[in-house]
Amino acid sequence: MNELLQVYLSAWPTVWAMDTARYLVAATLMATILALFWRAGLAQRKLQPRDANPGQKRREILASLRTAFIFSLLGAIIAVGDRQGWITIYKGFDRAGPLYLALSLALMLVAHDTYFYWAHRAMHHRRLFTLFHRTHHLSRTPTPWAAYSFAIPEAIVHGAFVPLFLLVVPMHGLGLLAFGVVQILRNVMGHAGAEVHSAAFGPGRWLGWNNTTTHHDLHHEAGRYNYGLYFRWWDKLMGTEHPDYRRKFEAIVSPGTAAAAPLGAGRTAVGAIMGSVLAGGFFLTAGPAHADDGLGGRWMTQGAAAIVELAPCSGTPGLCGTIRWLWDAVDDKGRPRLDGQNADAALRTRPLIGLSILSGLTPTAGGGWTGRIYNPEDGQTYRATLRRGGADALLIEGCVLFICQKQVWRSASALASALH
Repeated sequence: MNELLQVYLSAWPTVWAMDTARYLVAATLMATILALFWRAGLAQRKLQPRDANPGQKRREILASLRTAFIFSLLGAIIAVGDRQGWITIYKGFDRAGPLYLALSLALMLVAHDTYFYWAHRAMHHRRLFTLFHRTHHLSRTPTPWAAYSFAIPEAIVHGAFVPLFLLVVPMHGLGLLAFGVVQILRNVMGHAGAEVHSAAFGPGRWLGWNNTTTHHDLHHEAGRYNYGLYFRWWDKLMGTEHPDYRRKFEAIVSPGTAAAAPLGAGRTAVGAIMGSVLAGGFFLTAGPAHADDGLGGRWMTQGAAAIVELAPCSGTPGLCGTIRWLWDAVDDKGRPRLDGQNADAALRTRPLIGLSILSGLTPTAGGGWTGRIYNPEDGQTYRATLRRGGADALLIEGCVLFICQKQVWRSASALASALH
């Protein structure tokens, strides 16, 4: 027993230093990339209008350093297991070659994603959430520093995976090192707060089976859905993927084409449904958005998420915008979607369809319009600017402080005409 304790104690400082350094290097690298490339385009890929709360980064770092410590306590057990022959870690390629290294690493990543999905989903159970997972979800707007921001029980669950896996599958030392690097890099990317993946990672693309920053950010924002770590497989299979994931990812990475995507020759479900709706005359009651009546008419938001009608406000000057149609009009229980994030609790039972989200739009000297826009996703109201982008396009920008997000809306009547 004393000999095993000596092995454990001699291995632990190295494991602790490696786990801590891995977190600090990866999170610092991701934060540095965000800072360097923010003005070069990442600002346009910001996923939530809100910013991290004051003191959030400090809390995330402290919790993550504690998690690295817990991981090291569990990781040092591997040295004891290797010494006793309970597990097998190859030091060279004489017994298992490079092919085994690659295949065992792939198996470990798939197994970890499965382990993470079910453990993560279980920790969202109401009887387990507070003890295990609430600490991580304090970061509703995550930063790269939140990668290991776990409560102690959750850190133990996650840290147990590697020793348990090694009891079943022998691994190369290089494979374990590669797993640790991939795990932490994917983790900090998932918490970046801005989409750092290319369009090739979008649903339906050749890398679309991978998770993206948008995928995990929706989990933090909504508090449910999207439980996977590396891949989308389990979420798709179990029906736990956020229904807005495809639309939001495409709107972020391809803003110029996201609104037009549903018209793609009927090859997608979105195209088929939108085609039947438009052909049925749903939007034909809306007047066209001609230049002579300013912005008036019905406009399809980016990604075909909603139809907003712009018309003179009732009783106040300017134009107002009212939601007339939603792609996802009901929740997962079949109930109409409500204004559930409103800061005023008395207004949270308002249906989203029929809700005014643009108000007080008045012309500016430069040919645009200014007013206010309400975002039902976070219950906040921001200043907005609008301008025409041609006969059938509306460029809209909502800003809070110095952070702005842009979208292109399309004339609903023009889209209806295109299908006839």
